[in-house]
Amino acid sequence: MDGLQRELEESNFVSRGAAWTQLSGGRTNKAWRVDTADTSLVCKLFTSTKTNPLYPNFAVDEYNSQVALSGAGIAPDPIAFVQCEAGDVVLYQHLEGETWKSNTASVGGLLSKVHDQTPYEGLRFLPSGSNALIDQIKGILAECTQLDWTPVIKDPKIGPTKHAVLIHTDIVANNIVVTQQGLRLIDWQCPALGDATEDLASFLSPAMQYLYGAGPLNGGDVSLFLAAYPDKDVVIRYRMLAPLYHLRIAAYCQWKLERGDPDYAQALQLELSAINQAEC
Repeated sequence: MDGLQRELEESNFVSRGAAWTQLSGGRTNKAWRVDTADTSLVCKLFTSTKTNPLYPNFAVDEYNSQVALSGAGIAPDPIAFVQCEAGDVVLYQHLEGETWKSNTASVGGLLSKVHDQTPYEGLRFLPSGSNALIDQIKGILAECTQLDWTPVIKDPKIGPTKHAVLIHTDIVANNIVVTQQGLRLIDWQCPALGDATEDLASFLSPAMQYLYGAGPLNGGDVSLFLAAYPDKDVVIRYRMLAPLYHLRIAAYCQWKLERGDPDYAQALQLELSAINQAEC
């Protein structure tokens, strides 16, 4: 961190003498809160270059998202994108608030706001529909060699979305900040143009709530969230695709588990259980 701090100070992106405090919560990148005499910002260092089948990790995408959403009351205000010796860095204004823990209805409203934004240039396109999800599932499982469960893929025959929107793709509790001005989303390193149901599936994944939140949501919280999302066609579409979304996350948990992350063992079991519930 000392070399990064010195480099940012010498290039005048950060004031000398600022107080640096490492932030917790992230599993891939490193982040610090940087307090100066008149402001607080976040310095996020992107250190991972490994490929990921579901969650790309690009600093420039995060910065571009913050720029495009500036003033919309959704993301933090951007400061700079900097290429440093230690890796790519995104600097943005620190959000005063707490990590989201309750009130799923408020998240439904936040996602509606995200999906109403005009998509900006440079977004990756994320294929949608049941065929695309099945292809993803098969692709992830093809990289796994230690399965002790049997994937059962059922195709609900749902076509691609006719209305691709801006999606965050990584809607987990730790990425939602409760501020005095309302909910805000951080960690925009893997945005896309795609199906709105992707974000609903991310938030409702028991594995992701377990890994990045307080634990899986109960049935009442799920119902409140879906009721708060105003586009009921999207909600119906999500319900039809939910078994495949859960299976895709289960495959991802297997992929992570085989790459040395034991936390994903319990997450895998939670997601497998959710498949049966979604089918019912």
